[in-house]
Amino acid sequence: MRIVPHFPRLRHRADLRTLGFVALELGLLAGTWSGGIRHPLWVAASFFFAFVCCIIAHNHMHLPLFRDRGWNRAFQLFLMFGSGQPPTGIITAHNERHHGHPESEHDFVRTSLANFRSNALNLLAFPFLSIAAMYREKPNDLVRWKSTRPHLYRQALLERLVFYPVLIVLLFLDWRATLLFLLLPWVIAQLCLVGVNLLQHQDCDTESEYDHSRNVTGRIVNWLLLNNGYHTAHHLRPAMHWSLLPAFHRDHIVPRMNPALDHRSFLGLLIERLRRPPAPHAR
Repeated sequence: MRIVPHFPRLRHRADLRTLGFVALELGLLAGTWSGGIRHPLWVAASFFFAFVCCIIAHNHMHLPLFRDRGWNRAFQLFLMFGSGQPPTGIITAHNERHHGHPESEHDFVRTSLANFRSNALNLLAFPFLSIAAMYREKPNDLVRWKSTRPHLYRQALLERLVFYPVLIVLLFLDWRATLLFLLLPWVIAQLCLVGVNLLQHQDCDTESEYDHSRNVTGRIVNWLLLNNGYHTAHHLRPAMHWSLLPAFHRDHIVPRMNPALDHRSFLGLLIERLRRPPAPHAR
């Protein structure tokens, strides 16, 4: 594990890209909200990098960027304004449920939630069905963490005490800009992140060590999405830094997995899943 020479508390040199993406998204959101930049390309970029910030929040909650807890606490306060939610909010649903009990009744993103005959309809409905299951079944994190994980409780409380009051102030200052240029990118990014789970796991072999997930291996998409396409490797090594996933996938997963679960492009994967109906056992 390498320490960045001029940034001694950062765990991995590759996370300079992470910090750059977060800074870029915060700048885009500030510019579009204030009216400084409203060109359609910049607005579209703010939507895309909101999705990237959701991925960054996911990565950070598995392996914090910094070695020092104080730096991580501060980073999360900035990150939540890029992704649109307190980062600690994903721990129960993702780290504990999805990784701990994948595709079971305890998993809020289990693919069995979407059982329509049309996979296009499944893809559209899945994020909403998943969020509904989360709100219906998710325990109260703050109550639970207060006694079991006090450090996490304090961080979660701090994030909420900062995020929601700032959001209220922004709505008061300009509710139209806040809805269009902050809340809309955040909500769409979060829906997309939840929806990707269906593409990654639907009709895969849950019991298999290597065939439980689909992967996207294209270089450009993984450069932009911080290797989020290597989903099998992530499930096998959730705390592995994202920069190490391609080599792990190549050396340890490709020789053992079903090659049909590897896709060169995200678009190719999406088209394949739209054309192919879900397996009979999934309906």
